[in-house]
Amino acid sequence: MSPAAATGARLVVALPAEETALGLLEAALSMAERLEREMVALLLQDRRLLASAALPFTRIVSRTGAAEHEFDVPATERMLRVLAERARERLQRIAATHRVRWRLEMARGLETLAVGPGDIVALVSAQAFWLEEPPARLPCPVLLLGRRGGPLVVVHRNGREPLELAREVARRTQLPLVVLAVDAAAAAQARALLGETTRVETCTRGDAAELSQRLRSLAPGLVLIESCEDGAAWRAALDALEAATSRSPA
Repeated sequence: MSPAAATGARLVVALPAEETALGLLEAALSMAERLEREMVALLLQDRRLLASAALPFTRIVSRTGAAEHEFDVPATERMLRVLAERARERLQRIAATHRVRWRLEMARGLETLAVGPGDIVALVSAQAFWLEEPPARLPCPVLLLGRRGGPLVVVHRNGREPLELAREVARRTQLPLVVLAVDAAAAAQARALLGETTRVETCTRGDAAELSQRLRSLAPGLVLIESCEDGAAWRAALDALEAATSRSPA
């Protein structure tokens, strides 16, 4: 049993509360199984959608213009409950072929979920869905999942634990690991811990444009951000993952 499994650490997978997200559930379960963690599937409600539903006289109009449907907060919440039930049923079917514990929750934001330092929060894209800004302060790393097949890139600033986590995730997912260190000291720390066989590159601290360019050149499939408060790394990672996804074959 891995240390993560022994301590009850979880993989919290945040997904948009929309139909396109349901197809991502199997990949999320597979990753949780590889990491030997319980998976918490968190359907994130679109706050802008709920705000629109609260406006008076708002309606859903079909593309043909043949019919209108009510679009208010109760109707929207019913729609979200139906989606959550469909996701739960799908997870039950998929979980039959995976040895992993799981549960599903719905929330209006990641800040509503209690997570510990041993957890990993993973955000999955679905048709260019991304949180534009980092989530509220979280005491654990954030793993951004994009296309399949790209390397795992960790934006490294300081500390052993994020590097050890990145090494473990890369080993269990069988992905190449690349460390993008923010300065020479961070690069030296990565080489000392991971060994000279691990690819370690250095990026200028505080240069958001260079960080974005370097990440894009690596065409990552996953990016591990050590701190969700690192806004520059967050935006650079989203830019790189979107670019890599758009270049990948359908």
